[in-house]
Amino acid sequence: MSTLNQYSFKAVLGATIIAFMVSCERKISDDAVLPTFSTTAEVFTDNFIGLGTDFYFPFADAKPDVFSVDNTQGFQSNSSIRIDVPNATDPTGSYAGAIFRVDGAGRNLTKYDALTFYVKASQGVVLGEVGFGIDYIKDKYKVSTQNVNVGTSWSKVTIPIPMASKLLEERGVFWFAAGSNGTGGAGYTLWFDEIKFEKLGNILPVKSNILGGTTTTVNTFVGSTILLSGLNQLFNLVNGQDITVLGAANYYTFLSSDTSVAKINELGEISVIGTGTAEITGSLGGFASDGKLIIKSSGNLPAAPTPPYAQVDVKSLFSESYIKATEINYAPGFGGSTTQTTLLNTSSGAVLQYTNNNYTGIIFINPIDAAALGFLHIDAYVQNPAATIGIQIRDIGANKILETDVNTGFPIADDKDYRTSLSGFQTGVWKSFDIPLGGNILNQKNNLGALIITGGPDFILDNIYFHK
Repeated sequence: MSTLNQYSFKAVLGATIIAFMVSCERKISDDAVLPTFSTTAEVFTDNFIGLGTDFYFPFADAKPDVFSVDNTQGFQSNSSIRIDVPNATDPTGSYAGAIFRVDGAGRNLTKYDALTFYVKASQGVVLGEVGFGIDYIKDKYKVSTQNVNVGTSWSKVTIPIPMASKLLEERGVFWFAAGSNGTGGAGYTLWFDEIKFEKLGNILPVKSNILGGTTTTVNTFVGSTILLSGLNQLFNLVNGQDITVLGAANYYTFLSSDTSVAKINELGEISVIGTGTAEITGSLGGFASDGKLIIKSSGNLPAAPTPPYAQVDVKSLFSESYIKATEINYAPGFGGSTTQTTLLNTSSGAVLQYTNNNYTGIIFINPIDAAALGFLHIDAYVQNPAATIGIQIRDIGANKILETDVNTGFPIADDKDYRTSLSGFQTGVWKSFDIPLGGNILNQKNNLGALIITGGPDFILDNIYFHK
C-alpha cells in the first residue's frame, strides 16, 4: 500500500529567534508573543484528552465504522477505545486502521521519550502496526512498531521516540492498523486504554539503521529519485525487551559522499543528477547508523521502443504513448518484500525501476476488462543478461477483491492468475514481450486487478499495456 509521500518543512524554534540579514541584525520586540504548544501527555484516559471534536480519520481503504468508546471495558476503569476489526471478506473494508489527530495546534512532546498504552483483544492476535506521527498533512515524524502480540488480558505497550527534540508541534498522536491475517480471516475486537506520552528515563537506544543495517548497491541512471528505505531503530526497555521502531527519515541526518552524483534531502529522497558513484550514509542523534547505499549512475538511460498499436486497441497501465486505462499503485509495500520501486524520470520519459526485487506488484486502482484483448505487453531493460522476471497476471473475480493465500501466494476464492517469465536479455538493451492472456485466465479476464512481479532482481520496465 505504499507510494512516495510529499512533505513540506516547518520549523518552530523556542524562546528566542535570531534572524541574520545582510549587514543587519534584528531583535524581536519585548512585547512579541512567541508560539507555544500544549505539552499535554494524555491522549485517552477514560475519555479523549484535548483532541478537539474532529480527531478520528480512518485510512482510505480501511473499514470506516469500526471505532467506538466502550463504557463497559477499561484498564482499571470503565472506558476504553473499542475497534471492531472486520472479516477479511467484508465488502466495506477488509481491515481496521485510522489516525487520531489533534484538532488544532499540535503538541510539544520534546520532554517525553515514549508513547505508551494498554491493549487487549477478544482473542489472541497480532496487531499489525501501531504508533504516532501521522497527521495526513506532513507525516514528518511518523513512528511505529509492528507485529505486537495482544492477548485477552490488558498488557502495556511502549513505543520509544527516536529523537524527542524534533517533536515541537505534533498533531498525529496515535494510529493503528489491524487485520485478520493471523485469524484465518475472522474478525475480532481490540480495546485501547491509557494512551499517553511518558518520560520513562530508562529506555536505552541500542542502534539505528538505514536499509535495515545492510550495504546495498543500486545501479541507476540520471533522473532517478530513490526513497531511502529500511529506516529503523533498536531500543532496550527496562524489562530487558528489545523493541524495533520504524522511524521517519526526518529523525535522521543524511550525507552523500559525492553531491555531483547524488543528493539526499531530509525526507530520505535521493536525486541522481550525474554519472559516477556516491555513498549515502546516515546518523541519528549524532551516532552513525548501520547500513549504506552505494549509488552507481551510468548516465542517461536509452529510450524504450515506441509502441506500434493504436490507442483504440490498447488499455494501458504505464506508458507515455497512451492514455491510462486506470491509475496504478506501483509500490504496494507487500509484507516481506525487499523491493525498491522507483519512478525514474529520464530524458526520454518515465520508467519503473526495480531494485532488490523478490516480489512486488502493480495494483490497478480500477479493474480492467480485458475480455476483448489478447496480450499483455511489457518492455524490459536489464544490466545482467541472466536476469529472469516472473509475471503473474491476476484476475480478481466477480467481487473485485485481490485474494491470496498467505502461505502459498496463490489466488483463492474466485480469483485466477496466469504465470510466465521474461528472459533472454542482452545487457543494456530493451527487449519487448507480448504475453498471451491464456491459461487459467483465458475465460476469466474481465476483472484484471494486478500484476505480481517476482525475481530479477534488478530491472526497468516501460510500456506496460493490454492490447488486441
